[in-house]
Amino acid sequence: MMKKIATFLVLFLAIGYTQANAQYIFGASYEVRSDEPTNGFGLHFQNDFTVIPMLLDVGFRFQTSFYNEKYNTSLQDLEIRQEDTSYDFGLGIIATASAGFVAPYVGVGIGYEVFNRDSSFSANGGSAISTMSESDNGLYYYGAVGAGVTILPIIRPFVEYRYRGVTSTDFMPSDYGTWAFGVQLRF
Repeated sequence: MMKKIATFLVLFLAIGYTQANAQYIFGASYEVRSDEPTNGFGLHFQNDFTVIPMLLDVGFRFQTSFYNEKYNTSLQDLEIRQEDTSYDFGLGIIATASAGFVAPYVGVGIGYEVFNRDSSFSANGGSAISTMSESDNGLYYYGAVGAGVTILPIIRPFVEYRYRGVTSTDFMPSDYGTWAFGVQLRF
């Protein structure tokens, strides 16, 4: 019995110690959002500060996401091609609870999104009759919830959901949800 308790304490302290010392985090993710363009990727850099050793970290996160999709639509003799590109930069505060191998977290932040739409129209599959470019941008706010699983002390796969709302917009999505699936490297 004493051997089991000692083993548990050593594992608990080792996991907690590695998490408490993991101050710098770099993450990469595949992202799917509920509005077009729907598929993209993201990067984030986070600096954590231990508030309660082996239990609670609070960090500052810089993140960026990039989305790009092309759409083709044909209506009898008219072909419409459209390309949507969206990229954003954001800053947030993330609170992470350490619960053994699982680390749930919540966060809030603000950022800036740029949305571009290029459209072209052609008849009978020929060259473009007309082209049009539109651009929109705006400040956004977001809330995030997620969880990571510590496989090794420096590698943590994670899943995250972010709800984002844009303060003002002409034609880009005004609010949407994003799922992010990725991996963090913790140093």
